[in-house]
Amino acid sequence: MPTPLVRLAAHPTTGTAHYGVVLPDSALTVCATGSPDFDTVADLLTSHSSCRACERGLLALTTPAHPGNSFALLPALKTGKGAVGHQLIPGHLLGRCGKALDPRKTASNRTCRPCEKQVAVLQNFKERAGGLLLPDSSPCHDDENLLWAPFGQGNLVVGHLRNAATAKGFCDAPLSAPNPVAVTTCTPCRRRRQQVDTDHRAFILPRMRQHVRKLLHGPSTALDDRAGQLRPGDAYALSGCPDTHLVVATTEVDGDLSIDVLVYLRAEDRLADLRIHRDRLVAIQRSVRQPQ
Repeated sequence: MPTPLVRLAAHPTTGTAHYGVVLPDSALTVCATGSPDFDTVADLLTSHSSCRACERGLLALTTPAHPGNSFALLPALKTGKGAVGHQLIPGHLLGRCGKALDPRKTASNRTCRPCEKQVAVLQNFKERAGGLLLPDSSPCHDDENLLWAPFGQGNLVVGHLRNAATAKGFCDAPLSAPNPVAVTTCTPCRRRRQQVDTDHRAFILPRMRQHVRKLLHGPSTALDDRAGQLRPGDAYALSGCPDTHLVVATTEVDGDLSIDVLVYLRAEDRLADLRIHRDRLVAIQRSVRQPQ
């Protein structure tokens, strides 16, 4: 029977949380951290910090590889093509050791030892866990009606609508995580979102339709880069999603591993709010300005 991947910690509400499995004789984490006190804890709505090594392991387990990505080893960002090579996490410009990577292949035959170690640790984890049952992949396009909990949990009966342009609720309340138990939508959030939707239909959608036509029929360049380099007006595609996304705006929060992106989806003729890892590897199509 498959073993489900769960969130584990030694304390029920605080400390560092890991991803792993509970075996008959012990708990096993993705990063190989051991403790006799590990137990399953709630996902996100706690005060736990997350183990970064486990998060990278989860990305490696759940992210489809970037189309056409045959890179064997990539150098760390800003180190040059002759630098030591790192083994990338599928679909990301992020090494197994956690370093941000350059998309150009290294000319060196040297391999990062921490990357090798992390690959071996993850392989051992998969072998010991047996038939691993992974969590469902998060959809590329968030449910626009998903309700969120305020930072510090607060009132879990009332849920907030998230504004990707500010990474807060539409009422400006700081948010912590999705709140599936909420039964009521925050009234200021609902009113503000209705106004934003009206403005989008009136002003942004016509502009995006026009920009798509220019991008498709005008001069452009194609490149593979990390999502953190996306600019308004870029079109991009990423592994695991068949849609092409046209960037309207991006928002970054200091210390957050993800960025918020407002995109236009041409196939559905609508706008969508996305959260994407800043080191996610994306195929970008960018307009080239003509000389005056």
